[in-house]
This record gives sequence, structure tokens and C-alpha cells, in this order.
Amino acid sequence: MNYKRLFASVISASLVLVLQGEAFAKGFSYTYVDASYRGIRADSIDADGVDFDLSYGATDHVMVLLGYSRLFQDTAAGLKKVDVDIDEFRMGGGGHYSFGDRFDLVGSVVYVNSKSSGDALFPGDTSTSRVNGTNEGYEAVVSGRIQALDKLELTPMVLYKDVGDFSGVGGGFDAIYNFHKKWSVRGNYTYFSEDSTSDFFLGVRLDL
Repeated sequence: MNYKRLFASVISASLVLVLQGEAFAKGFSYTYVDASYRGIRADSIDADGVDFDLSYGATDHVMVLLGYSRLFQDTAAGLKKVDVDIDEFRMGGGGHYSFGDRFDLVGSVVYVNSKSSGDALFPGDTSTSRVNGTNEGYEAVVSGRIQALDKLELTPMVLYKDVGDFSGVGGGFDAIYNFHKKWSVRGNYTYFSEDSTSDFFLGVRLDL
């Protein structure tokens, strides 16, 4: 698969959505804060932690995105002992276009900066070594927000991620259940065949 061509197509689709200013429906909110548990399971890494995301609807069809995750890694492929903290920062934006009151097509691109620090025991060593590293890259997402029921929102998505040595196309699904005028429960799951990576979130959303 030509990842660069697919990535360019995703970015182009996102830009089209940003520039599109017609037929906007007020059904979905794009100004909110998410607070979630986050877990990553892959062939080379297991990590757990917390995640915070902010979306700000800057205009009727454009949003600004910010995110931060604090993850704790205690296992890694080929290492005897791992005690590493991961700080991931995300910043970007996107656009959305409505097809009726119950469906929005959404595109976004975010810059990702992931910093790792801690200690690890490598094979053949008798004492731990200091681990410090930074990975940078981008993640692009095209998704559809579907108001399946009055209180239930479903969002299938396609993702392209290129951060550090990791690059690949994945798929995912997001579900939001609104139990209050402003508060919702949110679950999100994505999967990349690269490194058999599962990334999942479970938390709450506050619409602002």
C-alpha cells in the first residue's frame, strides 16, 4: 500500500472539509473536553495511563484540537525490566461537514510529540540503563459521526499514523452515550496491524 499517497489523500479530504462552509447542522458539538483511561497493547509495548483531549469549535465548520497522554510502561519486547513514563502531546485541527441532522463527515490532522524517560534492563546487562527518547510525527483521521439514537452517538473511523518508526493505516470505532445535558460516557478503540497495536480509551466528555 502506498502510505504517502493515502496520507496525502487524507490531508486533502481534511482541507476540503475545513474550507467547506455550506449546509452546516447544529446537531453535534465540537467544543468539549475528554478525560479518559488509555491503554496500549502491542507486540512491542504495553502501557496504561490517562488521556485528556480538548476540541474547540473555532467556526461553524472548523475545530482546533489539543491532547495530552501520560502513560506508564512496565513491559517491552526483548527487555527484562522496564519502568518508563511516556508523555504524548498532540496539536492540530480539522473540519466537519453535515449531511442532514444526524450525520457529519469529519477530518482531522494532528502533530504528535511523544517523549519517553525511565529505566530499562537490557539483555546481558546486570544493571538498568537510563532511557530517554523523543518520537515525532502526524496522525490523520477521517470519520463519520452518526446520531444512532437520541442519546447514542457512533463514529467509525480510518486512521493513518506516522510517528517515529511507526507508520501504518488503522481502523477504529468511537461510541458516546449522553446521560446528562452536558456529560457523556465515551469509549474508543483503534487497531493497527503494524505491531498489532490496540489503542483504547474509556472516560467521560463534558460539552462546553
